[in-house]
Amino acid sequence: MGVDANQDKLQRYRGQSLRFLEGASREIRAGRWGQCEELLWASLTLAVKGVALSRGETLEQDSAVRAYAARLGQEQRDRRIREAFTQLSSVSEAADKAHEYRGRAEYLAFLLDDLTATIRRLWELAPADKEGSP
Repeated sequence: MGVDANQDKLQRYRGQSLRFLEGASREIRAGRWGQCEELLWASLTLAVKGVALSRGETLEQDSAVRAYAARLGQEQRDRRIREAFTQLSSVSEAADKAHEYRGRAEYLAFLLDDLTATIRRLWELAPADKEGSP
């Protein structure tokens, strides 16, 4: 795939990821945690794929995306990136507990803020118009 094709794909990933992230915020405000989790998952997956693509790598399977995120988190020394998929998998459980216990709602808000910051950080690692990027 050529440089222009990769840049086009990267821009599509970025646009879709950020739209999913925005949609997740709407779902959070509406209290629809299941939909929020799905949108965050899609946004995070595209962000990780975008970073990989900006570095000339293509990720297809979920397991490859997760492994790449863990490696990238190690490389960047960023706990949020390294643990993003693990955190995301606990959103529904945290939401269920938030309904039962008020104190858990605070944890859920922290978790969602952390995931949002992680997705934005990932996009910082994949600049839109990087000179000479594949």
